[in-house]
Amino acid sequence: MKKIFPFLLTLVFLASCDVNTDPIELTATSDVNESISVSIPQTNGATVAFNESVTQNLNDIFSNFSDVSNVNINSLSYQYQNVTGNTDAVIESATISVNGTTIATLSNVNMAQEASNGTVFNIDDTAILDQLESLFLSNSSVNIQFSGTAVSEAGSVDFEIELSINLTVTL
Repeated sequence: MKKIFPFLLTLVFLASCDVNTDPIELTATSDVNESISVSIPQTNGATVAFNESVTQNLNDIFSNFSDVSNVNINSLSYQYQNVTGNTDAVIESATISVNGTTIATLSNVNMAQEASNGTVFNIDDTAILDQLESLFLSNSSVNIQFSGTAVSEAGSVDFEIELSINLTVTL
């Protein structure tokens, strides 16, 4: 009898426990930082076109990305870095696109000045962020394209444009 009572008490305790039937959601947050290198030769009075791109696979950052049910972009920004050569060079016009969606249109930008100032350009347009979130749910590849025209009269210039995306995904 002494052994049966603890056994019955254990059964009653286990039977009274409520089993959580809510699904478990896992979230993970990470940064995607990609740099695009651009070289502009001395232009001698003419504009020069450039078109550079880089691709990052989100499967390399988030394991089981194919099981993701939600993507949230917490922040999206870009900045100019590592400018060497002609500090008076100017991007006359350009676009930055992610997976075919234009996130920024630029005109008359001195890359050396912006890099020296440490300027970070934030993309806060919710329509753009929502569109990218939907695109990332159906495509694990992030393709960043930077294209436009520039003038560099006093010599060539090399620089990088870095795009940073902070993502939270839900599995």
